Amino acid sequence: MSNVSFGGTNGTAYVTYIFQVLKAKSFYNLTSLYDQAGFQILVTLSTQLLGYGCAGVVRRFLVYPPSMIYPKCLSTIALNKALHSDEGRERVHGWKISRYRFFMYCFIGMFFYYWFPGYIFQALSYFNWINWIAPDNVKLAIICGTITGLGLNPLPTFDWNIIYALYDPIIYPFYALANIGIGTILGAFCVIAPVYFSNVWKTAYFPIISNDVFDDTGNTYNVTRVLNSKGEFDLEGYEGYSQPYLTAGYSVMFFFFFAMYLATIVHVALYNRREIMKGFRALWKWASAREEHEDVHNRLMKQYKEVPEWWYLVVLAVAFVFGCIGVAKYDTGMPIWGIVFAIILCLVLQIPYGMVYAITNSEVTNNVIAEFIGGYAITGKPVANLLFKAFGYIACAQSIQFVADLKLGHYMKIAPRVMFAAQLVATIVGAFVSLGVNVWALANIEDVCSTTQPDKFTCAGARDFYTSSVIWGAIGPRRLFGSGQIYNPLLYGFLVGALLPIPFYFITKWRPRSILRYVYIPLVFYGICDISPYNVTYAWCPMVVGFIFNYWIKRRWQAWWEKYAYVFTTAMSCGVAISAIIIFFAVEYKEVNLNWWGNEVSYAGCDNDGCTLLAIPEGGKI
Repeated sequence: MSNVSFGGTNGTAYVTYIFQVLKAKSFYNLTSLYDQAGFQILVTLSTQLLGYGCAGVVRRFLVYPPSMIYPKCLSTIALNKALHSDEGRERVHGWKISRYRFFMYCFIGMFFYYWFPGYIFQALSYFNWINWIAPDNVKLAIICGTITGLGLNPLPTFDWNIIYALYDPIIYPFYALANIGIGTILGAFCVIAPVYFSNVWKTAYFPIISNDVFDDTGNTYNVTRVLNSKGEFDLEGYEGYSQPYLTAGYSVMFFFFFAMYLATIVHVALYNRREIMKGFRALWKWASAREEHEDVHNRLMKQYKEVPEWWYLVVLAVAFVFGCIGVAKYDTGMPIWGIVFAIILCLVLQIPYGMVYAITNSEVTNNVIAEFIGGYAITGKPVANLLFKAFGYIACAQSIQFVADLKLGHYMKIAPRVMFAAQLVATIVGAFVSLGVNVWALANIEDVCSTTQPDKFTCAGARDFYTSSVIWGAIGPRRLFGSGQIYNPLLYGFLVGALLPIPFYFITKWRPRSILRYVYIPLVFYGICDISPYNVTYAWCPMVVGFIFNYWIKRRWQAWWEKYAYVFTTAMSCGVAISAIIIFFAVEYKEVNLNWWGNEVSYAGCDNDGCTLLAIPEGGKI
């Protein structure tokens, strides 16, 4: 219930970011138009429930097949067993400590340790020791910097919060971490670095790794200069200002996002077509896919009554109606067909995306392709683009998250109808809680979402939404990626993604024992897609830790790994989370600073400042 109430979007209903962008004074400040309870409730419930309705249709493909593992579910089960089962004192490779006691030791140890990288000795977090040698060396910071550079550093951090920030090194299978890590390293040093140092698309005038958008003076793009009083695109203002410029990391990221989408579809069609056909056979019979699978979980789950398909279809229909009323009754500029497109996009993509997530724990999201298509379909209307992105992305993302929780219930033998009720209630309650907190914060926190907000309520996620809505919704992809435009070559990513999985498939058929059988092209692209504003550090560290746990320990001491590995990663993550909360309220909310070398050295020089390779010419424009 807690998982689905989070919405799969970092603990909140995804659409609340849009309300922040629409109503905050630092963004569109359109409170008079969109500060209406009906609009917010309808859109929130619609976006939260659309994916739920879609999830029920694909249980045959993503829940019942035993090959759909969902590694994250296994860590949840391991934690539950550690906290609730009496497992005795049997020895495992000489260890007889219970999992519960092991969890508590690791949790307490991490709780106290995190005070050092989190507050007392922050250089342990960004351990950019290479840059301490020459802090003002621009090229050294660009290549080796941990904060704004590419992150070439064999020992970049001692902070678990950074190690598992993007990829939990124990939950992810090692082959997945290796594909992601190798892809990130190759993308950083074989693609991004050459693009930057050769000044392709004028990237050398900006930081190498950043998801900010810049103008021709090297400053952050001032989106207000290309909008009119209604928040819509102003062509005259745009022509008198500047086109947007992307950094090397950000532009290359789009290329590999485009590649990843088609690579995922092609890869799943080649490698998982049998599971897909079984699901379609069950769908054709309009029967439960349990009959197609005879593993122990499906045999045991046959004791329960299945949830009828029409229950999910009713939820989908209600969510669709709510969405139509929300976007049509209020002045959003969002057409009804946008919601229809979102549902179709989800139904087409959730099976291949869900299979990748189920097997590798890597969640492919279609947020970029949704705003890209929306930018072409609805031009000059950033608010409509925001809503199009929300519906186009969240339906698929929510569906995959709901399916993962259905698999958790499948593993734990929870009756499907109980799961249905629990998920539905939690989703609705979570939507109202997220909406209520958001409304209260926007109304009561002074100067909320401003970059100078004294209590650090700067709305970083909403700020990214705001910039994206202007770039994709107002200016539009046609002015950036269209024929003859500066970033048009990035569209070749679609072709690369469609073709590259094919030769690896035939190689593995020809040489089934070759090491190339572990190459997973969508994951190679997936790693590069996280490289801006992140860098190699965030893929290298989990790959090293994953090698130790999920390759070396798992092969040599498998029984120990099975008993303690998932408990270990859960304890470490919980220790960081609780410690961070205490640190925030104890010494950060009302600032109590420790000003000494260990807290300052990492932030000195070009790695922190994001120094650029080329300076803006004397005329002030590139």
